Amino acid sequence: MFAPLDMHGEKRADLHRAARLSMLRDRAVKRFDKVDHSAYAVEMAAAAFVAATHRPTIFIAPFPPDGNPQTEAGWTLGL
Repeated sequence: MFAPLDMHGEKRADLHRAARLSMLRDRAVKRFDKVDHSAYAVEMAAAAFVAATHRPTIFIAPFPPDGNPQTEAGWTLGL
């Protein structure tokens, strides 16, 4: 009356394995995309940090005899 449940068990198992592999592949691709996005964000943050901390700080003479430090246009005091 009813067909046995394991009539095409090998075909079902192969289909199930293929479906699982496809799902795992999709999950891995999504994870790699997230990792790439996070790595890009870290690189941009590191570049901004380097740019913020490596501005030129140059004194011609920090304590000249007259007491006034000499700086040129565009120079900072390192603050």
